[in-house]
Amino acid sequence: PPPPPPPTHSNLKFLLENGEELLANSMIISYNSPVIEQLTLNLFQSTIEVQDFSKDAVQCFLEASYSGDIKKISKSNFRDVNKMGHVFDVAWVVDRCCEYFKSITEAVKLNN
Repeated sequence: PPPPPPPTHSNLKFLLENGEELLANSMIISYNSPVIEQLTLNLFQSTIEVQDFSKDAVQCFLEASYSGDIKKISKSNFRDVNKMGHVFDVAWVVDRCCEYFKSITEAVKLNN
């Protein structure tokens, strides 16, 4: 069977290391990231290579950009999500990752 059509209004592709693409709405993502805004609106880029990041981290970053909150941050992805926040200049994502890191390090201290 043919692949399903892309979601409506998904005009931005995030290209993963394995060639898989995650789709997003450029206006929503650009609202959170001046870097992505520059890439899409001024340089007319429709594909952003994110091969240095795990799929889980990219999905977490995109979902956070849509919702305004990071709900799926974990020990396995917070480093990449934090790095994406820095690369794409999304300060609130970096702040949430730092808060998460503090919470897990404090939990380790309490258990020792």
